[in-house]
Amino acid sequence: MPARVYECDRSEEADLKKVLSYDPYTDPNLIPPAPASADIPAEKLTEDQKKELEEHEKQVKEVLDKLKTDPKAQVIFARQGCSLRDGATLGLNANKLYLYINAADDILDKAEQRFKNEFKTIKRAQKLDEDAVIAVIKNEEDKAGSGFGSIFGG
Repeated sequence: MPARVYECDRSEEADLKKVLSYDPYTDPNLIPPAPASADIPAEKLTEDQKKELEEHEKQVKEVLDKLKTDPKAQVIFARQGCSLRDGATLGLNANKLYLYINAADDILDKAEQRFKNEFKTIKRAQKLDEDAVIAVIKNEEDKAGSGFGSIFGG
């Protein structure tokens, strides 16, 4: 999968972290939790419990249908390979944050559009900076992979 790196000002760090960690499909404010009757075998449900479950399923379906058409729900960063890094720790601009995203091209294109709509300072990093961030991330992944290999006898 391709990777891209973006940079942004520190002033947007909190908002960016929220966007990166949010998954609407797990948000209990959007998708209502299942009623207690959901744990009861179907043959033991009362008519009221069956109606309650049917209503819940209807509500969930409506929310899922809305999410399928919501542009923000098309890019869920929590499900992608993302890493937000401090520029100083990367040997780059200490006043910037660098966001590494490893995802399919269509996700990256949608992500870039979303950034333009929601953030003032985020932009694609210059090629030299992008290459440096990707090299650091790949090096860390390789080290982590070899560490697990030695733990499990690889």
